[in-house]
Amino acid sequence: MNDAERAVRRLLKDVDAYVAALPGPVGRATPVPRLTVWSSSHATPQTAAVFEPMFYAVVRGTKVLTMGANRFELAAGTCAASSFGLPYSHQLTGATPHAPYVGVSLHLDIDRLSRVALEMPAREASWTCAVAAGDLNGPVGEVFTRFVGLVKTPEDIGVLAPHYETELYYRLLQSSMGDTLRQIVQRDGRVRQIKAAADWLGANNDATVTVAELAATAGMSVTSFHRHFKAVTGYSPLAFQRRVRLMEARKLLAAGSTNVSRVAYEVGYQSASQFSREYKRMFGSPPVTEAQR
Repeated sequence: MNDAERAVRRLLKDVDAYVAALPGPVGRATPVPRLTVWSSSHATPQTAAVFEPMFYAVVRGTKVLTMGANRFELAAGTCAASSFGLPYSHQLTGATPHAPYVGVSLHLDIDRLSRVALEMPAREASWTCAVAAGDLNGPVGEVFTRFVGLVKTPEDIGVLAPHYETELYYRLLQSSMGDTLRQIVQRDGRVRQIKAAADWLGANNDATVTVAELAATAGMSVTSFHRHFKAVTGYSPLAFQRRVRLMEARKLLAAGSTNVSRVAYEVGYQSASQFSREYKRMFGSPPVTEAQR
């Protein structure tokens, strides 16, 4: 039995009380801050979401992540980390009522991670995707199981959780996922400019902008900006903005908006028919159907 298999066995035992035998995914908060257990008793279709700065481990079943040109198939004992909010699609496979899918997520404490990274030897910024995959072998799995195990001893969380979390960040930064997580704390360089452009597109999804304008803001040529943006996010700049717009539109429809044309214009579309086509292509059903539902 390798380290990852041992980590999986221990994690399954520790989070068993948080696993819901329900069609999912269902997330349940734990007493450990920002730590959530996810479960599903059935396989799921591809679902659009946003991968926020997070560490995520698969404990049972398989989770497939797709971000534009990038695809990660995470089986039990593997994990992934994200450096900033990134639109993606996810699908759970291998889940049954007798053996539900189980995953554990930790929303990253950016300030704590930054302090740890700045205390480590500096590294040159590298062009890497904003999501990276790894496994629970070695120090990462060892400290993560100790951290998650605190759900069984709530009286220890206040004292031990900050120390375990700091150690987890240190081990993650040393791992194959380190370059991705260092994107969070890089203060200059082109990687930081790409992240700033992606953050701006996420916060201003209704704005009309050209790739040339984004490239100029980042101080790059259009060709260089386009290539490097896709290397980091998995999407072209306009495809990234389109997915962010459609995710925001879905939120508005879920919140009760019933006027599809108004929703289309609110998220930046000039054509309601184009919005409907792209919405159906991404989510599988037209926006009017979701508005009625």
